[in-house]
Amino acid sequence: MSTGSSSSFDEILVESELRGQDKLKYLPHWPAVNITFEDVVYTVDSGVDNSKSILRGVNGSFKSGQLVGILGPSGAGKTTLLNTLAGFKCENVTTGSILINNKPRNMKVFRRMSRYIMQQDIHQVALTVRDVMMYAADLKLGFKDLTKEQKAEIVEEIIHLLGLEKTMDTDCSLLSGGELKRLSIAQELVNNPPVLFLDEPTTGLDDMSSSQCVELLKRLASGGRTVICSIHTPSAKIFEMFDQVYVVANGQCVFNGKGSNIVPYMEAIGLRCPKTYNPADFILDVASGEYGHEFLDRMVEMIDNGRIVDWKPQSKISDSYENSYNADRKQSSELDYSQFEEEINPNNLEYKCSSWQQFSVLFRRASKQIYNNKSYLALRLNMHIFLGIVVGGIFYQMGNDATKTIFNFGFCFTIIIAFMYIPLLPVLLEFPTQVQLLKREYFNHWYQFNPYYFAMVVAKLPVQFFIAILYLTMVYLLTNQPIELQRIFIFYFISLLTSLTSESFGLLVSSRLSIINAMFIGPVLVCPMMLLSVYGIGSGKDTIPPLIQIFMKMSYLRHSLEGIVQSIYGFGRQDMVCPNEEVFCPYKKPAFLLRIMGFEDLDLRISILYLFGFYVMFNAAAVFLIKDRLSYRRNQIWPIQYISKAVKHYMNYL
Repeated sequence: MSTGSSSSFDEILVESELRGQDKLKYLPHWPAVNITFEDVVYTVDSGVDNSKSILRGVNGSFKSGQLVGILGPSGAGKTTLLNTLAGFKCENVTTGSILINNKPRNMKVFRRMSRYIMQQDIHQVALTVRDVMMYAADLKLGFKDLTKEQKAEIVEEIIHLLGLEKTMDTDCSLLSGGELKRLSIAQELVNNPPVLFLDEPTTGLDDMSSSQCVELLKRLASGGRTVICSIHTPSAKIFEMFDQVYVVANGQCVFNGKGSNIVPYMEAIGLRCPKTYNPADFILDVASGEYGHEFLDRMVEMIDNGRIVDWKPQSKISDSYENSYNADRKQSSELDYSQFEEEINPNNLEYKCSSWQQFSVLFRRASKQIYNNKSYLALRLNMHIFLGIVVGGIFYQMGNDATKTIFNFGFCFTIIIAFMYIPLLPVLLEFPTQVQLLKREYFNHWYQFNPYYFAMVVAKLPVQFFIAILYLTMVYLLTNQPIELQRIFIFYFISLLTSLTSESFGLLVSSRLSIINAMFIGPVLVCPMMLLSVYGIGSGKDTIPPLIQIFMKMSYLRHSLEGIVQSIYGFGRQDMVCPNEEVFCPYKKPAFLLRIMGFEDLDLRISILYLFGFYVMFNAAAVFLIKDRLSYRRNQIWPIQYISKAVKHYMNYL
């Protein structure tokens, strides 16, 4: 695991400060961005016809060039406030306004000028620090204005600024917690955004790494950026680094101002902080209600729920309001933002890369991840070889044996089962984690969704097809199926189409569920499809009830089985070989066998059409649900919301 010492990190910070590296050569320099919010109320559903207020009319103003810390006990609403200001959650904001430089926030513009760094540092697997930074540079800076060499220079500059140069060629999975956090920040600095939001950036870090992280944020803020982060129980050293502290309790603001003013502020409401006590710990204890809820009401009233900044005992509420809150708004309105407005004009919101360029970069990134993960590739390859040997051994030489035709039907069934589970399960396991990373990159305006989705799907095809064809070749030859080009092509085509459809179904299932829920729900949903695919075999089609026949049409595995069976026994196949030692082989003729098994009316075109239709439908539904999940104003799709809540409730009960 790569690590770096505190002394070397401090030396880098001092050196970069002397050289003015926080200006970031080649990158645009944004004017100041001040954020003001007034009477913001955020509510969530807590049951039938019930709602719960998480934020209750909070106010505040955060200036450019300052590091702002949002503090509060668990459940106080600090993360909700951060998400609301960042635009990460907007659908439940019922009242209030958020102003950017004294103008109503335009979310499309604001998403381009701000970046949100989540609490959990999820990065692309099987890529080095240099890889992820260069891909971020390609996506964020494009290919028109800067050369590859200039982008590499920018990456080197940011890496040096954040003290990550020793980890440039280290796999992201081997980085320490502090290095991962700095890498998350480094990726978002690629195009030098003026606003940074961070959700509890010190979570999971030791004291030294936490101090280094906050010190870095302090430097970034002093370079002219607006840096806002939620933080949980900061140490005294970290607490002193914040230029402004915003404390919430029960969804309301109980303090807003400099950390050094907490002690006199608390004395004004009748509470004295012990000399040896960390003021941050003390005000958090008060905010959690340990000293009584009457003090909380008094604190909210004294600062007018956040409107009053840096409250002073000698000032009246009205005077403090005029001298701080309105003064900040006046300062924002007097700044020249002509360059700023031109840079983020709502009518000029194109990405730096075209859709095709985004697809190209994302395809290269996904492909490199796949081929760099050699242990996983070897596992998949060996698993398919092992499975091919097992299946080929079980049905060895049965393909043309007239006494083994019923068993050979079982071989056809194993093909669709293999290409149901093998593509499905990895998606259920991987994609819920990928969604979390997608949410960060998509929300931070790295790329559009459609290029990402197509790149993700297409990048898997070469390996998926190669391994599948290897497996199919093994079992086809070992089981002695008919060696006819047309049959082989149809057999391979139906199998690969089944594999793609199963993968798309896995994307649909995991588009809204966690890993645990997806791994439970996915296999449960395919079980009825598997049973319907073989319903009525041996009893004839006429014995199947009409309702069951309708359900069978809704199982893509049924159409897969029909296609596989037709490739083996259809198209006028000659009689199978009856061994000399056998007196009579009743299923020697393929047409008779198909009629007995209930597959006499097969139509390959219908099977392919159904499979392709299911593939398109599953992908379209997955795209719709993922897009809705990524939207900062999510649609309330009643059936999906109901099913999702029911699944979560059932899993919690278990």
